[in-house]
Amino acid sequence: MGSLSQEAIKARKPFSLPLKEGFSDTIEERIRTRRFRLRVRSLGRLGKPLKILLSMVLIVGLSYLAVIQMKHLFFGTSYFEIRAIDVEGLSTLTRADLMKFANIAPGQNILTFDRQALQERMLRHPWVKDCRVELAGLFTLRIAITERTPFLYLKAGTAFLEVAEDGVILATNGAGEKDIPIVTGLDVAGRQAGDSLADHDGFREAKTWITELPATILGEISELNFTSLHNPYIFLRTGVKLFPRGIEDLRNRFAFLRALLDNLRKNNVEPEYLDLRAPNDIVVKPKKPIRTSEGGKPSVAGR
Repeated sequence: MGSLSQEAIKARKPFSLPLKEGFSDTIEERIRTRRFRLRVRSLGRLGKPLKILLSMVLIVGLSYLAVIQMKHLFFGTSYFEIRAIDVEGLSTLTRADLMKFANIAPGQNILTFDRQALQERMLRHPWVKDCRVELAGLFTLRIAITERTPFLYLKAGTAFLEVAEDGVILATNGAGEKDIPIVTGLDVAGRQAGDSLADHDGFREAKTWITELPATILGEISELNFTSLHNPYIFLRTGVKLFPRGIEDLRNRFAFLRALLDNLRKNNVEPEYLDLRAPNDIVVKPKKPIRTSEGGKPSVAGR
């Protein structure tokens, strides 16, 4: 190996170590050069882990910045907001009332929006029987509603409670204007819209009568009274009061009952009530006195 220049010798002086006496200048220079190279190699070996560590720190830093940027993109901008809400199945309810009740409007972030919670809020509305919430595309929320329908009125004082077939009270401010049966005689004081009468014995009995009587008979009934669950009475639209024996008996004898009422009307007899609870007879109590062989007692019509 040739001799190094004076400049190189001066540059390596900080790394020089004292050598044993007796070496020539050339040998000493070779020894110092060798030591210098060994130190450089040693530093090179230490540099690799350092480079790896620095690379990892850089990757972590860049990843953190990327997460911050993505979080801002998804949650801090309007790009992922609900832009439209489609509502299907409304008949009685209005869109505005339903949106206000459910506390939902465009502008909410679609990624943090809780569809299950919205569905549960919707189902708390008395008129909402079923609800389905889903995304249509990326920015549109679709809500499909199945509404309850009024099944009967329950008269409580001067108020008419609209009740669905499943027993949920839909409204308490009705006036009896809808063409649905009117039920009286049940204790429903203090009940509010949204309350359920599914476990109310009187409601269940009234529901059975209304469900099992055909529409032709229900159409001629103005009121069903269940003050006594086992002995209800009925007012026809003509004002005649009936004491039925049971649902099946009323179905079977209603045609004969109608003919009997027509015959009484032709004879100018206004009945106070008709009692059908006897097995084969219909007891007629007239409002106006009529001549009978028994001195004005209620007459009996066979069947």
